[in-house]
Amino acid sequence: MKKLNLLFAIFSIALLGFMTSCETDPPEDLDLNPSLILTVTGLSATNTIVEGTTYDVQINAAQNQNSTKKLKELEIQAPGPDTTIVINATVYEETFTLDAPLAGVSQTFTFILTDNDDVTTTKTLTVTGTSGVISTPFGPQVSGAFFHVGGSLQGAYDLVGETTIAAAGLEASKDMKNTDMAGANFSGSWTAGTGNGSLYIRANSFDYANGSVEDAMAAYTAGTPGGTMLNPLSGNIFIAKLRGGTDYAVIQIVTVDPLNNECNCVRTGKITFNFKKS
Repeated sequence: MKKLNLLFAIFSIALLGFMTSCETDPPEDLDLNPSLILTVTGLSATNTIVEGTTYDVQINAAQNQNSTKKLKELEIQAPGPDTTIVINATVYEETFTLDAPLAGVSQTFTFILTDNDDVTTTKTLTVTGTSGVISTPFGPQVSGAFFHVGGSLQGAYDLVGETTIAAAGLEASKDMKNTDMAGANFSGSWTAGTGNGSLYIRANSFDYANGSVEDAMAAYTAGTPGGTMLNPLSGNIFIAKLRGGTDYAVIQIVTVDPLNNECNCVRTGKITFNFKKS
């Protein structure tokens, strides 16, 4: 009878060990799939992108923390040839730069992550191309002015430095220098100073309030630029390419007042204008 009790005790200990061992296994409903995260930059909120541009897809893959298996491979099913990347590690990170599809065309990419137990996780990404036009706004509006060059006040203006320039000032800084001679009435006409290089077109149909830098560049290219602008009138619009560089300005004349006598001198006259620069 003692032997039987001893055998029962041994059997009970073994059974308890088996049950304990079973309890250390993960529950059957525990998700052991490897994790796959796609982070996409360069797309709009609706996964659209302008044709001719690129976007980035960052991949962060990792084996589930409850699994002892390594990641095996990442398969990328694309509109072109599929790609399979061998991983053989517990984590994988990579960034791919992809070309935007043509306007109106959608492309779908499928990313399939597999571990060494052939357990998979799948993510998809669909991108649609658009024909959006790049539109760069001008900077804030600035007010400027200059006076009769034969008077006692500043007869020129520096569009880059946004300040008036005296007749004796540096010629290269004079983007707009009054051309009215000492014996002439003030017309507001101007020219670029010697060595300045700024050129202008008159563009009265340009949308000063809403036109973009690209709009101004296109209008300037379509015009005939010159260094001298004669007889500007209130409301006239001019587009300037500043000093032979790549910066542009749009100028809207506010007033041309031949009788302005702020100088308290014989050679009266003042022009005021607003402008915005790229």
